[in-house]
Amino acid sequence: MKCRQQFQLLLGLSFTWTLAISDLEFNVQFVEQVLRNVNDSVDPCEDFHSYACGNWSDNYKDTQNYLDMPGYMDYKYNTQLLRVLQMQHQQGDIYDLLWSYYVSCRDLKDPALNEFLHLLEPQLQLEWPIFKSNHSDVWRNETQFDWLATLAKLRSYGLNGVFIKQDVNVRRENGSHYVIMLMPQSANETPLIEQNILDLYVAFGVDELLAKNLTAQLMQFEWQLGNLTRHMELQPMNNLVEWTLPELQQRLPQIDWSHYLLNLLEQPPDALQLLQVSSLNESYLQQLQLIVKQSSNETICYYLMFKLLYALTEELPVGSDKETRSIPCLLQLRGHMPLAMHFLYETHYYGSRRERTDAALQHLQQKLSREFERLLQQNYLQLNAEEQVYVLDELRSLRLKIGNLPPRLSVQQVLEYYKDLQLQDNDFYGNKLQLLKFYQRREQQLLANKPTWDYYQQDAFVARSSSPVKIFQNAVLLPHGYLQLPLYDARLSELLQHAQLGFILAHELQHAFDLFHIVYDARGNFNMTGLAVLQHFANFTSCYTSVHNAQQLLLSESMADIVGLRLAFASYFDHAESVERPHDRYTQQQLFFINSVQFLCANMQQIRADSITEDAEHGVHNERVNRNWPHHEHFAKTFNCTVGQAMYQPHRCRLW
Repeated sequence: MKCRQQFQLLLGLSFTWTLAISDLEFNVQFVEQVLRNVNDSVDPCEDFHSYACGNWSDNYKDTQNYLDMPGYMDYKYNTQLLRVLQMQHQQGDIYDLLWSYYVSCRDLKDPALNEFLHLLEPQLQLEWPIFKSNHSDVWRNETQFDWLATLAKLRSYGLNGVFIKQDVNVRRENGSHYVIMLMPQSANETPLIEQNILDLYVAFGVDELLAKNLTAQLMQFEWQLGNLTRHMELQPMNNLVEWTLPELQQRLPQIDWSHYLLNLLEQPPDALQLLQVSSLNESYLQQLQLIVKQSSNETICYYLMFKLLYALTEELPVGSDKETRSIPCLLQLRGHMPLAMHFLYETHYYGSRRERTDAALQHLQQKLSREFERLLQQNYLQLNAEEQVYVLDELRSLRLKIGNLPPRLSVQQVLEYYKDLQLQDNDFYGNKLQLLKFYQRREQQLLANKPTWDYYQQDAFVARSSSPVKIFQNAVLLPHGYLQLPLYDARLSELLQHAQLGFILAHELQHAFDLFHIVYDARGNFNMTGLAVLQHFANFTSCYTSVHNAQQLLLSESMADIVGLRLAFASYFDHAESVERPHDRYTQQQLFFINSVQFLCANMQQIRADSITEDAEHGVHNERVNRNWPHHEHFAKTFNCTVGQAMYQPHRCRLW
């Protein structure tokens, strides 16, 4: 039995012991697993990531499914959910709904984007010009094509940022109040690729000579829009303004906004509905209208169609057979129906350990918060009394939300939430369009500004991830996926909890006070006091950018790393009630730092081979660790690093 346990540990595939063991033995085995990832042949003072994670890829070998520890945690979480679906789908209720979509995705033969177009024609009340029986004929909608209504309706199916970008946002002065936000098309919008468009025309059966002419017209239209959006980017940014619908129509009369909103919301817009407008001005809309008027309705429709197809390409299942599609289709479910998937995991996995795990996590969060409060009292930034109260107010109101579910959620409530869905196991395209529209409608319901249950709606891309995140509602959201081994267990010692998940939580806690969020107070409202606090960050940003070439996104993440590591370390070592049993090869401080980077372990060789070279927010795993960990005041001393070594930082940057 012991051999089986060690085999499971070695592969990093399971931490479920078949025999009851003491907490002490549990921690011993956990540390042994962590240390298997260490490569002792690397000097920690030259490349700490390669030292702490150098053997990780020998223990986690399934590079087809994951390349790093976050990827492994997602893969493990996905396989658990898939197992539940496979075993429980005949129970009916929500399981039946989830299974119908999963099967329609898994069993889809020969994915084809044109199927989406056919299904959308009745919704849009038009015939796509690509489906003309004779492509030389005049398009039947040429004289009666309502591009504005079509654009608004396609927003429900994932098309956004073409001509106009529309989102639901919160007010700057009232973070609990939702409004419609309008912006111009971005200059960074994914461009159409000429050869790709030509190939698509031909694939749809268009004669090659005609396809070239149509492609040329489309690329000319794209070029004109590109010039407009690039010109707009060079202009000074307008402040964010809020108008009612009549005010919007008066100030920007180039667009019939009532008509646009009627088709967007599928109901007459409220004249008192507030609309946020950012960088959308008369000049842009006048030039947009000019470009549209100079183009045929057929060209405009083709442009919207191909932009839609570009967006929907990401919605097709990947994989060539049922086996290779199983996890990708499960991921689609996580993105489109996150509430139901969280409910499944809570019911079948997390619920049985929630009481003990939640208590341990809340205790950990409280210790981190108290440590941050202690730092604030030292007042390294020399904040005045009002600024200190501002930061403390946000800190004390920050909460930890464990699992993105309302408390005591029942299956009846889940079914009520999804009552409008009619998913079929043989209709992938219809299911997909239903779910895309479902998300859009749920988002628009926020505009009613009525009290909702404790559930945070995320877009599909974010909902597919297990990573913790600081959300705008002044909370750290900790999804289920990270709350299992090899990252976390409530039986782990205080040291091990602080080193890994403690650091992750402290990193997210710091995001409440980073370069982007510090200007929003505890209630999510823009606050000038926060802007004043931001000015105190100048010394840190100057220090960090003088050592590292960091853009603002990377700077905020690095700030969270440096502060988070300090909070996690100090909240344990400065307050440890008892000394844990020392390891025979490593000090407690060394174990802390080694364990703190385990969630950033990765198969760097494969990542480099796949040319995965950039993460705009965090940076590549090894670069991130080797750049930020040396800024901790105890790191160099812990590993005896000296001047001249890569991990010795002579100019450590401190924020709080």
